[in-house]
Amino acid sequence: VSFNLWEAMKHPKDKGVCLKMDVIDEAVLDVKTKVMKPSPLEQVLTDAFTDIDSDEEQEIKECLRDLDALKEMSPKEEKIEELKDESKPVDVKLELKTLPSHLKYVFLEEGD
Repeated sequence: VSFNLWEAMKHPKDKGVCLKMDVIDEAVLDVKTKVMKPSPLEQVLTDAFTDIDSDEEQEIKECLRDLDALKEMSPKEEKIEELKDESKPVDVKLELKTLPSHLKYVFLEEGD
């Protein structure tokens, strides 16, 4: 049994249609990696040691020395002040004043 894959696949009815492949993202990423060199720290962290010259290697060694020289920092302790339970709020009787004649109530619930 033999299959003709060309005939089995779907093709556009118009033979003049051009099929394209989108490779822009891949090309941009390729150019970006060539143009933008990572920092020495980024190279150390990502282990991206490909095609480095002696100056870059020296920068990486200096960066590693600087990182090793840093002391381990202890987590900062937060000071938390506990809130004291306040006594019951004192009911204050509010005194309502009459509104001036040019003002009026928009909405009042019953009892207010």
